[in-house]
Amino acid sequence: MAKVLVVEDEIHIQKLIKLILEKNKFEVDTVGSGEEALKYLEAAEKKPDLVLLDIMMPGIDGLQVLRTVKANSALKHIPIVMLTALAQESVVLQGIKLGAKDYIRKPFHPGELAKRIAKHLE
Repeated sequence: MAKVLVVEDEIHIQKLIKLILEKNKFEVDTVGSGEEALKYLEAAEKKPDLVLLDIMMPGIDGLQVLRTVKANSALKHIPIVMLTALAQESVVLQGIKLGAKDYIRKPFHPGELAKRIAKHLE
């Protein structure tokens, strides 16, 4: 079973994503901030197979988490899919340039979310 780390500061969205992914047979861990995500990734014995990362969060935002993960040789292999409510293409393109595999816009369709996550875990 593939393990996904969901990094989302809005608790209702975090719970919804967890429910959708667990229904689609993923193991899911969740954190609510960029700081928690970095601590989790450093400390986890079993690293996630993919990170679903919100861009807009208080404190360390998703783009900074992405930069930090991709600069770490022990973590840079983990695929990261950005989750964003932002409509600005420049922010999305910046994430892709920094190494994100994909991005999913909020609001998302549950089936699309699960399929796109599965695609990056093939």
